[in-house]
Amino acid sequence: MNKVSESLEQVQTTEERQEQLWDQAIMQLEKWDLDNAEETLQDLLEIDPDDAEAINKMGVIHARRQNYSAAENCFNRALRIDPNIAMAHSNLGNIYQERGMTERAIREYETAIRLDPEYPVAHHNLGVLYKRTGRVSESVDMLKKAQHLDKDQMKRSIRNSPKQRRMMRLIWTVLIAVLAYFLFVR
Repeated sequence: MNKVSESLEQVQTTEERQEQLWDQAIMQLEKWDLDNAEETLQDLLEIDPDDAEAINKMGVIHARRQNYSAAENCFNRALRIDPNIAMAHSNLGNIYQERGMTERAIREYETAIRLDPEYPVAHHNLGVLYKRTGRVSESVDMLKKAQHLDKDQMKRSIRNSPKQRRMMRLIWTVLIAVLAYFLFVR
């Protein structure tokens, strides 16, 4: 095997490892297994110290532990690396909201929505903050939008999940078999 092939194979292996670690960290976070999620993200950051998404998730871990200063540092670091991560802006907005920095929180949520108009969490968080600040009409609009986006996102995730696709193939196979039976066997 030549050096180019070896290098390419190593890159693919590293990318696969990163993807595995990312998926593992997300599952751990979903289960609130914060210690293991943090360890997994640290492993990921050893491979790529500038992985803005992983740094953002580290901030989520700190926020869940109510270590808001460390969370804010992570979100800001992630945004210095990639200022276009809507989720990091929304997360930073959560920290500002928690600290009573309402205007800064609103700016972060609005930035998140500008970057990703389909991100329901930012719409929801901004709607809640608008309600707290007496902007009821804007709050209702944002909360309705968040609900609509959330439904759309759920439909897309179900449609795109491998398990759902397998189920649909099975249903179609059964329907075709039943149809073929009635057309050709009877």
